[in-house]
Parts: sequence; C-alpha cells; structure tokens
Amino acid sequence: MPKANQEQKLLNRWESRVLFTLIFAGLTYGFASLAIDSGSLIEYALTIFFFVWAIKNAVSAIRNR
Repeated sequence: MPKANQEQKLLNRWESRVLFTLIFAGLTYGFASLAIDSGSLIEYALTIFFFVWAIKNAVSAIRNR
C-alpha cells in the first residue's frame, strides 16, 4: 500500500503534470496533422480528446504548483 501512495504522489507533482501536458500536446498535434490530411472523423475525435486531456493536465499543474 505505501508504494502505491508514493506513486500517486509522484504522478500528482506539478513536474509530472507538465510532462504529461507536453506528451498530450504532442499527441494532439500528431493526430491533428493526420486528421487534416485524411479527413477521418476518428482522428478528429482523438485530437479533441488529447487536447482536452492536455488542458486538464496543464490546469492541474498550475494549481499544484
């Protein structure tokens, strides 16, 4: 149980949240590029999903700082 608690603390640190934000922003950019080229609705949906997740992590990083 204590190990899981340490992992949760690590994941909730602002540095980790900034890293997740950058990862999701990169995924957003990649899927947006694919969606524009192919016109696939699934790729547009994934773009929106990763964009929202990146914003959520950015807000969480700012609040936890």
